[in-house]
Amino acid sequence: MLDLYRLSVQINEKKEILAKHEEELKSNVEDVFAFLNSVDRKKIQNVLSKIPSKDEKNEILFCLPYYSNYNEFLKSHKCPLNTDYEVFAVDGSNTEIDRHILTPYYVLNIACVSIAYGEKESRFWYKTFPYIYLDQELYSDKDDITFKNSSEISQERQEKEFVAILEYIEESSETDQLKIVLYDGNLVDWSQDRQGMRFGRKANAILERIFLLAEQKKIAVCGFISVPKNSIISNIYRIYMCEKPRINCRECPKEQKRECEKIGRIKDVILFSGLREGEYSNIFYTLGRAFDEFEKTDIGFVYLNTGYEIARVEFPLYIANDKNWFESCLGAIYHQCQLGFGYPISLTHAHEFSVISKGDKDAIESMLYRFEDSLMRYSAKKNNKIKRIV
Repeated sequence: MLDLYRLSVQINEKKEILAKHEEELKSNVEDVFAFLNSVDRKKIQNVLSKIPSKDEKNEILFCLPYYSNYNEFLKSHKCPLNTDYEVFAVDGSNTEIDRHILTPYYVLNIACVSIAYGEKESRFWYKTFPYIYLDQELYSDKDDITFKNSSEISQERQEKEFVAILEYIEESSETDQLKIVLYDGNLVDWSQDRQGMRFGRKANAILERIFLLAEQKKIAVCGFISVPKNSIISNIYRIYMCEKPRINCRECPKEQKRECEKIGRIKDVILFSGLREGEYSNIFYTLGRAFDEFEKTDIGFVYLNTGYEIARVEFPLYIANDKNWFESCLGAIYHQCQLGFGYPISLTHAHEFSVISKGDKDAIESMLYRFEDSLMRYSAKKNNKIKRIV
């Protein structure tokens, strides 16, 4: 049982630390705002000169405005509302591996939703794709002894989501109606970039195929991130202020690194907190090694005030190359957010259809037990938890 009194004491003690960090953050935010409002070509060139080459391992992700290299970091635009389009949304869920049952397993469930809006015709359909993994399929490719961890299962789920998107695009016929694909989350895993896990890693073949085919069929593939935690725009100030002629964080002493990282912790949404409902930021593209892997289909993004929060919308830059098309796509996403109280309604439906409930898990385990001779279905530990022995 949780001791709430002891927990409240700890929270109160840490409030002072949090308040101090908030004060430090305010000062840093003001400095970043001042810098971004004064950016010019000379300052951008100063930043670019400090970036390591591709064959060097040390790198800080940062971004620049897509339509120019300076003077547009804090520019905002009014989002046009679009109510005539077709949206295809994908989301997935998974169970974890329970080693306390006789036949361990995990399940992925991918849900696809398609909604067409328009004056002449509106339609709605959905489909789910379940996948179950047993026996040798449970083990990690790393050692064939350890069960897959949450991260590995999540990556498999993402691959299945991309497969569903690819199949939709392959089966789509070319029409005059605007078509967008909405994916819940980042199109590229940014956390892996920060951990240096993508160095020397090959491009995601499925995602690259999706982008190239979608461009040919004029289908906009977009990732929607609610409550985005990215801190990339502030990094340009962090690089500018660095005293070294070339960025190499490994050489810096810990104290200096801590001061530098305070700037890097300023989230992008803070910098765009002034966006009004229905406004979006300038288009940005990220400079970083992971984003070179798609070549002409690099990832761009904007921040959009959905009326409830500042959300992040990602897309391959082939969409941004056609400004009218881009505005139509963003207008459709904004319409989705209006219908869904700040979050795209199609992704809400996809999430609901993808959820694996306790009843679902009980049914799966019931099916598995039919093939077992043993009376012991799960461990004594799990048995006691189920019976809630006191």
